Amino acid sequence: MGFNIIVSKKAQNEIENATEYYAEINLNLALRFYNELTETYKRLELNPIYQIRHKNYRAIPLKIFPFLLFYVCDEKKKIIKVLSCFHTSKNSKKFPK
Repeated sequence: MGFNIIVSKKAQNEIENATEYYAEINLNLALRFYNELTETYKRLELNPIYQIRHKNYRAIPLKIFPFLLFYVCDEKKKIIKVLSCFHTSKNSKKFPK
């Protein structure tokens, strides 16, 4: 049994903003972003143990798009909470708090 993923409101807003940005460029690009995000969720559900990047937050990179999904993992409850969809060009001082 895999982990359940919960996306915070902040992360959902960041995802929506990125999707809208890519849709303005090209609808297919927005679809590719969405598909990659979905694949990243599937990878997390199977194996949530990625590198701790900041405080106790883990991060998994998207393969093509320049984003990190910051999350916390409760292994006992089998829950992953995505805290941020962080664009990698941002200053690391702006990592989730």
